[in-house]
Amino acid sequence: MDINQKAKEFASCIKNTNEFKYMNKCKADIEKNRSLKKQFDSYINKKNNIYSRYSIDDASYKIKSLNKEYDTFFNLPLVSNYMKATQEFNNMMESLYKIIEKELIK
Repeated sequence: MDINQKAKEFASCIKNTNEFKYMNKCKADIEKNRSLKKQFDSYINKKNNIYSRYSIDDASYKIKSLNKEYDTFFNLPLVSNYMKATQEFNNMMESLYKIIEKELIK
């Protein structure tokens, strides 16, 4: 058994899930709208800068402030759909990690 090949097969299975497909569709919808894409990229850049510059406690406070600043943006339907789809995908992945962990400690 080649573990690298199994990893590629696993990634392919993830790509074929409804959660992954819907998340990518929502992302593509945002990318079609230049204004939304620009705002979203700006948010991501600011968020990454906060995490790279501050301690966990300070970053948490600053992220809350950033999220308040972008509250209206997050409520736009395309952005809201993407955020929900991303959360659903992350939940699916967390579930998969838990299953893998259980299998490893058997």
